[in-house]
Amino acid sequence: MKTLRLAIFIVVALVHVSVPASVMWNRERTLRHGRVWKFRTAPVDPVDAIRGRYIALRFAAEIAPPQVEVSDRSIKPDTLVYVSLKEDADGFAQIDQISETVLRGDNIVTAETGYWAQNAPRVHFPFDRYWVTEKNAAAAERAYIENSREQKQNAYVTVRVRDGDATLEQLYIDGQPLPEYLRAHPPK
Repeated sequence: MKTLRLAIFIVVALVHVSVPASVMWNRERTLRHGRVWKFRTAPVDPVDAIRGRYIALRFAAEIAPPQVEVSDRSIKPDTLVYVSLKEDADGFAQIDQISETVLRGDNIVTAETGYWAQNAPRVHFPFDRYWVTEKNAAAAERAYIENSREQKQNAYVTVRVRDGDATLEQLYIDGQPLPEYLRAHPPK
């Protein structure tokens, strides 16, 4: 009886450990082997009472260009879709195709549909939060907002994509990773 309880306990413990471990393993594999995509950003910065400070990200690429192929124009908001990415002339990601059918590749990201904007489909990418330490939060927020204004817009993120899985890699401001930018431009 004791061995049965011990065996059940071990199996349950392994299941509890394996789920978060597999999520972390997939994210690490994506960060190591995924293709890098750059996304232009727009400013917002909320706080999560449980998880801490983050910079909420919006992307210019969330609104598809008019020539984008959409598998079904009647896709409703909040529908899971597969977004095929391509690079624009400046090397930034933009939507190439939106499909409800499963697509695979290092240029495919899963996303949720939003309401149509400017007569074009809008999607919401899952990598919309860049977490920062509490110590750097205020300076990071100021730097991001200052460099995301319409006149300046030199903030972007790199995202690693592998087989539909996307992981936010780094936030860049004025061509520098955020930690380097904050060291070079200390708060006044």
